[in-house]
Amino acid sequence: MRENAEVAALLAYYQGLLAMTAEELKSEYQGISQTYARDRSELGRLRLALLMCVPGTEWRDDARLLTLLDGAVSRKTPPDSPRRRFAILLQKLVMERQREQKRADELQQKLDSMLAIERSLRGRQLQKK
Repeated sequence: MRENAEVAALLAYYQGLLAMTAEELKSEYQGISQTYARDRSELGRLRLALLMCVPGTEWRDDARLLTLLDGAVSRKTPPDSPRRRFAILLQKLVMERQREQKRADELQQKLDSMLAIERSLRGRQLQKK
């Protein structure tokens, strides 16, 4: 039951993060990073992971985030642990975001290539006139 309350508190923490200003977020990130570096608690790990999930932050690093989450998932915790399930959920969401970003990048490259072809064809048509 304690872990259920921790997961609920983590969700509330994330809601609070989304309401923070950029400066408040930066300060929070520095504080949580330092705390996690000292004590390496699972709760600290998940708080840091949530901070790294906040959109538009300079410290957003999916590779590092997945490493953090891998550590939380691979711990010797019971498979039905709410904290572990939460970490797995975050891990899956991050991996899905990476897939979507890769797909968006590929589509952008295709679009850029098509626009280059179109410009090239227009240039040829203008030269013929």
